[in-house]
Amino acid sequence: MKFAKIKAVTFALRPAPLQESLEALKKRLGPTPGVYSAEPAVLDFSGWNDTELAEHGIELKTYAEMLRAAGVLLAEVRGQSEALEAQAEELGIRFETGQTEQLEPEPQPQPEKTEQAAQAVQAELLETDSEQASHPAVPSFDNARRTMVIDQSVRSGQKIYAQGADLIVMGQVSAGAEVIADGNVHVYGVLRGRALAGAAGDTQARIISTCFEAELVAVAGYYLTFEGGFPEENRSKPTLIHLDHGTEPAVLRLKAINIR
Repeated sequence: MKFAKIKAVTFALRPAPLQESLEALKKRLGPTPGVYSAEPAVLDFSGWNDTELAEHGIELKTYAEMLRAAGVLLAEVRGQSEALEAQAEELGIRFETGQTEQLEPEPQPQPEKTEQAAQAVQAELLETDSEQASHPAVPSFDNARRTMVIDQSVRSGQKIYAQGADLIVMGQVSAGAEVIADGNVHVYGVLRGRALAGAAGDTQARIISTCFEAELVAVAGYYLTFEGGFPEENRSKPTLIHLDHGTEPAVLRLKAINIR
């Protein structure tokens, strides 16, 4: 298992004082909430040197909080500063060293509802645990959450997003498919694609699969891939994926479960 380098929206930031830089990032996120919702994102500080980072009082935590509040998953930070790398490590965010192109990100459309999602059954769930995440930038979540049910398999290339809801898939998620939810993700079949729970920042979200063979899993922006293979206790078995808040920073855990 390891953290992944994945396709993501890149925000290339130019040297500027902290508040000015944050305002520039806010403008790039756009006036319409949710444009980048549930999309992995990269903050690129390759154009900055250590002196500029220090003079402008750059705090990576502040950027992460802004993105999280906008429902954006900060997957990676890029740059050439050891100080910035230390900040990323403290926050549990992947850091990539090196120079990258300074590109303006193109607005990404919200995931479209598939034909299956349009026919999905929506129902009220029982009240969930009211415990709130300690991170101040994490949005509050209702004790009762709606659910989207997909009553067939999700094919390769399809992307399902349950905005403001839990997601239940009554079939397999093929390799190359992606299922995303602001709440929990349940896959009652083989999970071979990607599953992302807590897309809007809910650190209490869970992923449950009855047959775990995923390419990638994520909860509230914390990612794991399995290019090196699966733990034997989880391979092709019922598995729960959750964030362990007992460590600093939090880490993603896999737990074998018995559903018989």
